[in-house]
Amino acid sequence: MLAICLGLSLPGDGFAGEAPVTRATTPPANGEPEIIFNAKVFCSLKRRIELPFKGVITALKVHSGQQVKAGDVLATYRLAPEARMAIQQRLSPPQLAEMEMKLSAVQRNMVPLKNKQRELNQLVQKKLAPSQGLAQVNEELQFLVREKATLQERLKKDRQLAQQDQEVLSSLVGTALKPGQVPREVSLKAPCSGYVVWVNPEMREGAELNPMPAAFQVGVMDPMLLRAQAFEIEALQVKIGQKADVTLDALPGKKFQATVSRVAWSSIATGPEQPAYYEVELKVPNPDLDLKEGLKARIVLRKSE
Repeated sequence: MLAICLGLSLPGDGFAGEAPVTRATTPPANGEPEIIFNAKVFCSLKRRIELPFKGVITALKVHSGQQVKAGDVLATYRLAPEARMAIQQRLSPPQLAEMEMKLSAVQRNMVPLKNKQRELNQLVQKKLAPSQGLAQVNEELQFLVREKATLQERLKKDRQLAQQDQEVLSSLVGTALKPGQVPREVSLKAPCSGYVVWVNPEMREGAELNPMPAAFQVGVMDPMLLRAQAFEIEALQVKIGQKADVTLDALPGKKFQATVSRVAWSSIATGPEQPAYYEVELKVPNPDLDLKEGLKARIVLRKSE
């Protein structure tokens, strides 16, 4: 209590290795209490671009902070020989050729059986041949018909999967692919419009790299998001659409206006002995790109009567 009266900081304030905790403040002069809590700044949308195949980087087209549009080339690289072989094999899957050969064999076997069926049918009608022979031929022919239908259905599905895999490969290498036509140099492209917020430090011209899950990250920086963890008492008083003032130690003298866009309905911690914190998200305009991902912010919400 003495610390509060003297205006001293209490343990739990700040960001050092702990959840941002809400802190109720003294009611201002107009009698309208405030809710204050700490938050971090995030891009409102962020996409990761992977390096899907081994290769040598031939050109690096962008740098961190550069604005890009969806489809812009971020980098180009020369495929390693083993990567080109793997792509070629996926474009011409061997099971398709095997299935087509089986279907052709069944169709060839059906031709003499159909001729024999026609001949026996005429002989049986003239009572020059027993009906048992015709029945046996009919049974063999029906078996081949069923086998043909099964093979056709499997071949249809395999072709559809091969077509989908070809589209996936084309998306990964940044250019349209066809069986037997795999380019030596391919590219990485931006999946959305925004700004390059991160470039893998290994991405350098001339570097030979193995596949990596993240070569670039492209993010939408206007608007930005503020994410915080509010204590249960204050979280229950936060409503979607509520306005807030935002300040940052990294940008002294600047104030931003944010709007609550999401409030979690379930607590982060589920144990009965743990304090309940709820995730709160706010959206803040960032036309001048002053806000960068990772900055720490101070949010002040006013509780209306």
